[in-house]
Amino acid sequence: MFRRKTYHYVVDGLTDASAAVLRTSLATVPEIHGSVVSVGRGTIEVDATRDVADEIRLACDVAGVAYRTRARL
Repeated sequence: MFRRKTYHYVVDGLTDASAAVLRTSLATVPEIHGSVVSVGRGTIEVDATRDVADEIRLACDVAGVAYRTRARL
C-alpha cells in the first residue's frame, strides 16, 4: 500500500464559489484521499499517495483560478 502524504498548493483568485468547484473536482481524483481548500489563505491542502500538481492545475483551470506553486512546508 502506498503511503499518504500531505501536499500544499498556492492558488490566486480563490473565492467561495471557485473553492466549491475545486472541492468537487478534487473529489474525483483517485489518488487524493482528502482535501482542504482555504479561501482566506489561498491554499489547497491534499492528502494523496503522490504529488498531484497536474490534477491541481487542471482543477484550477476548471474553477477559473490561477495555480501559483506547490508550497513545501
